[in-house]
Amino acid sequence: MRISIVGGGFAGLAAAQLAEGVTSDVQLYDKGAYSGDRRGAWGEMVWDYSRLPLDRHVPGYVREANTGIFVGSSGKTAVTVPDGVILNRGELEKHWAGTLERTEIVENAEVDEAEFRRLSAESDLLIDATGQFPISRRFTSLSYDVACPTLSGRIEADFSHLYPEPRALAYENYFLWIVPQSPEEATVGLGCREDKPPAELYEDMRQLLAEIEIEPPEREALYGGTDVSNGLRSLSHCSYELNDCTVHIAGDAIGLANRLTGFGMIHAAQSGRAAVRSFVQGNSYKRRLLCQNFWTKAVTGVASPIHHTIGLDGIARLAKSDIEYQESFEPQQPADILGAVRTFI
Repeated sequence: MRISIVGGGFAGLAAAQLAEGVTSDVQLYDKGAYSGDRRGAWGEMVWDYSRLPLDRHVPGYVREANTGIFVGSSGKTAVTVPDGVILNRGELEKHWAGTLERTEIVENAEVDEAEFRRLSAESDLLIDATGQFPISRRFTSLSYDVACPTLSGRIEADFSHLYPEPRALAYENYFLWIVPQSPEEATVGLGCREDKPPAELYEDMRQLLAEIEIEPPEREALYGGTDVSNGLRSLSHCSYELNDCTVHIAGDAIGLANRLTGFGMIHAAQSGRAAVRSFVQGNSYKRRLLCQNFWTKAVTGVASPIHHTIGLDGIARLAKSDIEYQESFEPQQPADILGAVRTFI
């Protein structure tokens, strides 16, 4: 059995790690390299870290962070998250790749449509974990419900007045993340609901950071991207056949971020593992993803209109308490669902 994986982020690494247990023929293609200054994603905070197939004594694990701060139009709101962790994603991914003993890793790989077709002809399972707007869009009708341009990077500045809590600042059309790694370094990211080019986003970020007494970074220190998200309908496109090969789309490529919060790395890793496990067991990948993500999508789908109307701080006031995300993030039991709905509504 040959399993080929295109994309070496959380989804691809999790898929390769599991695939090594079922076959000795695993190939992982990544457009970057697992050495030097590997670029991480914006945010670098995850919830439910125990869901990752990694322990807490690895490079890239920075510290616990079970509380964050949301700053909206009417002040600050404390947000409690389950098993929250701050990561240096680049270092974590380099370590993770180093643990893969039976995987052939091809770095700096530019996989285009022709190469993707070739891989499908040579593989039994091909996993597309190429992130937003993946290669598979050329073979399916995949589209996204939400696509917001972003600008992000890790910068050095004086974050002592914000450390240690990560925080999000909401504006009319923007969402600014600041995740301090230390009092002197943080990951910052700006998302916009409008379709703005990177140059305009950069000027907006400079202004917003200056307002909270953060020295704006140089433009060269930041990376442009797109934050995508989808509802349950997108899962109908997560699996297809190409050259008699089964293709599974995983992670950000299928838009598995939580629609209310934007956090998607845990979902990405889980989908990568599900892409392998469902194929090996002969089960439906679509059904497995649906089961993994149904309650999260259902609850956040109910909450999203309220969130966009009155903001996270407004929801907190309605709940008359700090927001507890533990139940609403990935509820497993009916009582959790009711608790999540009560939290938001």
